[in-house]
Amino acid sequence: MRLFFLLPRLKKLIFAPQYAHRMRKYLHFMAAIVLAWACASPAHHAGVPADGTDSPARIQELAKTDYEAAMKRAGEALRNGRLSAFTANELRARLTYQYTEDYASAAGYLRKALEQDEAKDPGIRSELLYHLTTILRNSRDFTALLATCAEGKECARQAGKPFEEYAFDFMAGNGLYDLGEEDTAFEMMRTALSKATAIASTEPEYGHLLYFTGQYINTLLEEKDYPAALSVCSAYEGLISRMESTFPGVDPSYIDRCRFYLDLHRAVCQSYLGEPEAASKTFGRALMRDYAGTSGGKSLLVEYYAASGEPDKILDLYRNELPYTDPDTVSRAYRFRIARLREAFANAGIPEKAREYQERYDILSRKIKAKEQAEGTLVGAAKYDTQRYRFQLEDTTRMLKKNQRLIFALIIVFALAIGILLLITQRKARQHSQETRALEKSLSAIRRQVSIIAGKELQTTAPEGHGAQQPASLKDLVEGQKLYLNKSLNRQTASGLLGKTAYEIDKMLEEIAPGISFPDYIKSLRIRHALELIGQNPDIPIAELADRSGFYSLRTFQRSFLAVTGKTPSEYAQTLKR
Repeated sequence: MRLFFLLPRLKKLIFAPQYAHRMRKYLHFMAAIVLAWACASPAHHAGVPADGTDSPARIQELAKTDYEAAMKRAGEALRNGRLSAFTANELRARLTYQYTEDYASAAGYLRKALEQDEAKDPGIRSELLYHLTTILRNSRDFTALLATCAEGKECARQAGKPFEEYAFDFMAGNGLYDLGEEDTAFEMMRTALSKATAIASTEPEYGHLLYFTGQYINTLLEEKDYPAALSVCSAYEGLISRMESTFPGVDPSYIDRCRFYLDLHRAVCQSYLGEPEAASKTFGRALMRDYAGTSGGKSLLVEYYAASGEPDKILDLYRNELPYTDPDTVSRAYRFRIARLREAFANAGIPEKAREYQERYDILSRKIKAKEQAEGTLVGAAKYDTQRYRFQLEDTTRMLKKNQRLIFALIIVFALAIGILLLITQRKARQHSQETRALEKSLSAIRRQVSIIAGKELQTTAPEGHGAQQPASLKDLVEGQKLYLNKSLNRQTASGLLGKTAYEIDKMLEEIAPGISFPDYIKSLRIRHALELIGQNPDIPIAELADRSGFYSLRTFQRSFLAVTGKTPSEYAQTLKR
């Protein structure tokens, strides 16, 4: 109570003219002490301890020996404010991806980092999204992979990073290949590699190029296109040499590993192409590399042993690992080894063992598919989405309570504006609908007359052999000139050659083959051509038959032939012979 009565007197005393100058000096002195204390305690206020035990570098070093302890320390640093949410989540994503196979959790951490303010910068965001595409490809979440590639490419464009744009294109091509879109995937990967190679200038960019080229070679090997893979190996070797000459300080162990990959890929291609001596010599060179003695190098040797038909060598490599008779083992790595053993027995001329491992491969594939459908990435994504939506709901509720009247007024204004726009749009639509229908009828009639006149003109033109004529219709262009044998033919190409729009091309196709898409129409013509060729020569090689019929890859040709005829090309040829 006394303090209450003393306050007015104290106020007068402090702000009296004779004391004002002295009080300001004391206040300035106290402010200087507080500022000095703040500057002397950077570990507490900046979020990093003085000894640096919770720095990202120290946590990453700890993860090399104790991953769980490193993750726990990162979580504690985040809760205590010693690491920002962006840094902590980006670090946890990197450690989880590097030291575990829990790709769903790694993707969840990285998505949390992407939500922070630091990730709004297009350059930083494009780098994080690129790491996310790598995680999503390993988790086989291809739908999310393609969406992430699209967003990452836009961020790279905004940041002025053309090399990263091509990197996202290549990763999208990888995803399309895994989804079964082989033709589009190969075109995207090939184009991205070509453009990225033309502008690569830094050591990290060359490293990415080597990774992309190696992935492209692996894809060609999976397609069993060994001549093309061998050709790309030469480009891969050129990249290694350019990197060594341009950056003399590059890590020698990295170059050794790249050359090991190169020798191994070449040996596999040479073995499948029937060049055992060259393959053995190249493989011997790979074994001389330092990387061949590492666990990663040994795991890749099975590629050559499978190609050269040496199953015993593969079994020796895996002798101390998972047994090949355990029916409860379900993993992609295990299935990969089963597949390589199957190839090795087949190439060694032991069909009984090849069939045995084929059966194991099929059973394991079904189990893996069931497991991924039951678990997959859905559980982790659902947990992450639930937490994210809960935080968003809390923020939204807080904002609504704070601005109730303003938001209500804005809703009314927007509702009225939308209602007025709908009324105006409906009125204009009614006014133009009749005119549009009349114009469409007139245009369709004119098109029919033009097509009839054009057809008559073609019939009365100069006889065959008097030079190429401008095609009047899609059928004349594709079937008359056998343009379907061109492997790069698509709707845009036909549109340009005919001088028609894409809409007009679709209308022409509807008249020729109602209800059939342009790619299916071209495939049917190519299959018809293949049937003619195989009828003339049942002994024609299947690869030559696919190439002469206009198909980009042997796999696409075999699948299309089976869908149309109900038989594989080999079975169909045997039927003709009988």
